[in-house]
Amino acid sequence: MSFDLIRIGTQATQGHQRSLQVTGNNIANINTPGYVRERSVYQESPFGGGINRVEVERLLDKFTQRQYWTDTSRNGYTKSFLEESGKVDTMLGNDEANINSAITKFFAMMQDLNDDPASITQRDLVLGQADSTLAQIKDMNSYLNNQQRLFNEKLELTVSKANTLAQSIGDINKQLDFIRQNASSGERHTLLNERDEKIRELSELVNVSTLEDENGRLRVNLSTGQALVLEDGTYNLMALKGEPDQDRPELVAQIRSGGNLLEQGIDELKVGGQLGGLLAYRAEVLEPTQMKLGQLALGFADAINEQQQLGMDLDDELGSPMFSFNGSQVSGVPFPANTGTNQQVNVNLVAGELDKLVANNFEIEMLTANTYRVMPVDYNGDIIGNPGDYPTYTVTPPNGGGEDFGLTIDFAGGTFAAGDRFLVKPTKNAADNIQLAFTRPEDIALASPVRVTDNANNGGQGTLELEGLSATGNFFTGNALSNAAPVQINYLGFTAGQHNLEIVQNDGTVITHNTADMNDLFGQIPALGNADYEVSLKGKPNAGDVFTIEYNTGAINDNSNGLALAELQRERVLRRNPESITVDNTMTLTEGYGRLVSDVGNKVSQARTADVVSGAMLEQSKQFYESSAGVSLEEEAANLIQYEQAYNASARIITIAQQIFDTLLNSTR
Repeated sequence: MSFDLIRIGTQATQGHQRSLQVTGNNIANINTPGYVRERSVYQESPFGGGINRVEVERLLDKFTQRQYWTDTSRNGYTKSFLEESGKVDTMLGNDEANINSAITKFFAMMQDLNDDPASITQRDLVLGQADSTLAQIKDMNSYLNNQQRLFNEKLELTVSKANTLAQSIGDINKQLDFIRQNASSGERHTLLNERDEKIRELSELVNVSTLEDENGRLRVNLSTGQALVLEDGTYNLMALKGEPDQDRPELVAQIRSGGNLLEQGIDELKVGGQLGGLLAYRAEVLEPTQMKLGQLALGFADAINEQQQLGMDLDDELGSPMFSFNGSQVSGVPFPANTGTNQQVNVNLVAGELDKLVANNFEIEMLTANTYRVMPVDYNGDIIGNPGDYPTYTVTPPNGGGEDFGLTIDFAGGTFAAGDRFLVKPTKNAADNIQLAFTRPEDIALASPVRVTDNANNGGQGTLELEGLSATGNFFTGNALSNAAPVQINYLGFTAGQHNLEIVQNDGTVITHNTADMNDLFGQIPALGNADYEVSLKGKPNAGDVFTIEYNTGAINDNSNGLALAELQRERVLRRNPESITVDNTMTLTEGYGRLVSDVGNKVSQARTADVVSGAMLEQSKQFYESSAGVSLEEEAANLIQYEQAYNASARIITIAQQIFDTLLNSTR
């Protein structure tokens, strides 16, 4: 009996001593990241009573742990997206960087100039503000380009960190092979804690799922399906490849298979974590803002140029463009899978047609070696709409391509094959290629290049009105009216419901024209061709009345074209999206900048809400997780007292057993 008591007491003492060690280890690691609380599990001896053995287990609820990892990924995504997007939003909210204010100030100065068209001082102010507006647009574009550079660096660092964690998890899986599942050594638990903490850190970067085998090793997959870490410890890596655009690295998985390294694309919208937040920021905020800024700059400059060329300056010369687009030509970037050779595709902007341009990149797809189509793509690189709905063009002979979007395509060299594709980015960095084309204030074309007069000897009440100019290519030669220009209208009378007119051209040619409608007369006469200017005969002229049109020489106080320039502030000169150009699908410069700012602001506002929600969910899941896996000082203190008392009681059993044994020995003497 005494020997049984000694054995029982010894086993109990050792067991409770182990429990005290476990409790002390819990307390010691209360601040150790990833440490999972342990507890002793006693097993009763099946023979003779006492303790068979004491095992140490990790107090881990795997369901709450997985939820913790999931919520960590979600919070990493929202924080990353909000942090990066907030920088752009802050910049757009800076009053000093407000491009709309600069554009508004330009048009306000143009209005002031219209009050005194001959003022050289006021003209200088307009040119100065035009230059200042360009500088402000370029400053914003430079800021966005810098953000893109920093983004690429951060993206590379984040991918590298994720790869390092994946490698570490794979190494731990290998080490677990050498430690059996039921080992009592604390080394296994240390490895499991280290591995789980690294998975938690990895979940901050990407959204992962795990699958555990019978030996406790984990297979770690991306949410997109690709395996990062396998059970045997091998691991795959993520990499960044800028194909076709070197400035836009995309995420790929590098998978080892049969001794080969294969690359597989990753759906960036499903990556999750900080990495997913970064990629979403690029696709939803950074790149759209760059493109919309480029579209705004081009739309502003092109609209001013077109109207400027319909006017006449202080030197009695036809207006010239106020802005130049030197360096605006972009090259189509070939996709890696192209089979053609030495390919060179140049894309140019069409002056006067940039109201058709959209804030998108484009893809040129070769249907055959000689046919192609041009299609806008969204911010994820997907074709907008049905590819079959876009028109087909030929390379030779050239028959257009891109004109629907204010572009021209030039296949400058190389060979092409069906399936070849090219990426075109006409609006990104477009602002950097816009400059002031002249610096002389006299070159601002405020006057109309033609004027109309009613002959002083007219007997009727008719008046000839200039409706406006649409071009200067047909009725003008140099800085004068061409031979084909109509310069006089003779009213012959009214018979059979028709007004009888003679249109006299500058070379003396007389065209007889009968009409019931005396509005927009020149457009009714095919012999005149494309009418650069249009007139209407109002009122009631008498037979024999004469009306003249002449080059507007010496009109230093004429602000007709200046008023049209100022009115551009309210004209719809920007296109909202690639759909057909309608009133509803166009917008003013103010609306264009407002859309740019509001789109970013809405994304940031939504991100703030999402960040608050994801933060609350993470805090909740963390509390659930730590309620089982975390160390509680109060509970461990209670366990210390419990195990200490049990240890002392067990030691007392040994003492009593010794006393009994001694009594038995003494009784036999």
